[in-house]
Amino acid sequence: MATNIYSVAISYNCAGQFAQNILHYQFDDSGYGSTAGAADALLTAWDTANRTKLKNLLPTATTLVSMRARSVTQPGGFESFFGFPAGQTGARTGAVAASGIGPCIVLVPIGNAKVRGRVFLPGITDSDAVDGEYSTGYLTAYSTNENLFRNSLVLGGGGTPTALPVIFTRKPVKVGTQIAHTGLTPYPATQRRRQRPA
Repeated sequence: MATNIYSVAISYNCAGQFAQNILHYQFDDSGYGSTAGAADALLTAWDTANRTKLKNLLPTATTLVSMRARSVTQPGGFESFFGFPAGQTGARTGAVAASGIGPCIVLVPIGNAKVRGRVFLPGITDSDAVDGEYSTGYLTAYSTNENLFRNSLVLGGGGTPTALPVIFTRKPVKVGTQIAHTGLTPYPATQRRRQRPA
């Protein structure tokens, strides 16, 4: 093992509907005995650093269910699973009126390369999106918590490697481009298909 890219798939229940986000991190996993051990360390670090930040961007109708991680740049990677404790809901109050509508966060790489990543968060409340525009309260919550998508994570064990958030592409070769900053789309986005695991 060496420097590889791992996916982190976060699963939700948003007002009775399944939703999922997939993030990617690149780090040197050579200090771990297996990809499963490296994935375990990644999930633990992600949960410690980012669970509260993520909840601050989600409506109370959205419940965090689980996370799983695995290597996507080497064959035969085993999955690691993390189940959230019961009752881990978002912090944004208000009713979720329509399925498939929520904030879209654009991931912009270092050096402003052409590739972009997108994260569709599950659900937005009627008090956070007024007349099709984000409320001041939601914009403040976003600016306070958006660093969860771009901050690096120091992992436990395995020589304590640093996991860098990347935009992962498979073509022409599997490669990750480190994320420099994020941007919130001007209006809530519509997501009518489920994101599939990488």
